[in-house]
Amino acid sequence: MNLDNRDLELLRLAGKYRWLPMTGLDKYGDPGLCDALDVLSRTDYVSVSRDSIYLKPSRKGFDYLEERGFMCDTAARRAYANSTTLRRRLEASRIMLTCLRAGIDTLPDNVDSLGNQPVFLPSFELRDGAVNVMSNATCSGFGHFGNRAYMFHYVSPLNLGMYLINELGIFHRLSSVFAESLDTPQALLFAGTSYKTVHGCLSGTVPSARSGKRGFADFHEVYRRTELPIHLLSCDETGAMQLALMRQPDYNARVARAAYKTGWSPYDEQIPFADGSVKGDPLIIAADMNLRRVRRVVAAARRRGRKRIMVAAFQSQLDSFIADELAPGDDLSYFCIDRPILDAAFPGEFSGFTEGDDDSG
Repeated sequence: MNLDNRDLELLRLAGKYRWLPMTGLDKYGDPGLCDALDVLSRTDYVSVSRDSIYLKPSRKGFDYLEERGFMCDTAARRAYANSTTLRRRLEASRIMLTCLRAGIDTLPDNVDSLGNQPVFLPSFELRDGAVNVMSNATCSGFGHFGNRAYMFHYVSPLNLGMYLINELGIFHRLSSVFAESLDTPQALLFAGTSYKTVHGCLSGTVPSARSGKRGFADFHEVYRRTELPIHLLSCDETGAMQLALMRQPDYNARVARAAYKTGWSPYDEQIPFADGSVKGDPLIIAADMNLRRVRRVVAAARRRGRKRIMVAAFQSQLDSFIADELAPGDDLSYFCIDRPILDAAFPGEFSGFTEGDDDSG
């Protein structure tokens, strides 16, 4: 039988990433993704591991892809036991599924594809072949969207750090791929099963057994040391909405303008790194989960005696994380970025998401 485009896309992703996490597919409110999995399973194009942790193309699935010119690495045909290789592939797949749901290309052909936006390139694409440019790097991949370049890391109790100097060097050397002008802003994206899981690893203080060895730096140390912006990412539907927002150019200003209209001023004289002000009150758009910037704005506003601080994010971010993590105070005023605001700021870009449909703000 011939597969439709969505079924074929999922099969290609399974062939490219070698394994897709079974537990991750139900975290996204995308019925098309579940329908595609159902079709591939019923027609025996994919097989599920004995422990039901991951799926991969079956022999029939690999043959179907190769007959249509989509060649897969022969290593993808091997089944791996519980190993570091399998774990890291599943982690990259969780990030990939979040990017896929956000409308980001997850099937780039090569490293030069990073010049095209929006795109996510898994790091294993830079490891395979005769030249391994990744060396001992731990990052999961690279993204280019919203006119910014991102390096992704999957953060968990099993992944506690990175080879900071080496990996930032790799990221810097990719600058010419992102743009010939070499001026694309860069940032780090720390992903995980939830915002709380990621932030818990970033809040530690006890060095790991690998800390300081061969340039290895714990993520909590990276979080405090590096000057690059760092965004937290939850690999689920909320995280997909976050990336869908971040792939829009100038997203903070567009959200502020749509939400507050003429009440918004794009500049706050006392706090220039805020997202402007609303009727004289400083504003921070927190939906991109750059928590360090959020705290910096809040701290600066409090030092200056500002009576009200506006914090805007998706409702699920406010409920599950942001409101609990910011130092409490009567000066904080939370505002939900709902679907009417998104539709006004980015017409048609969030039509596939359901969060905020019934919110009135």
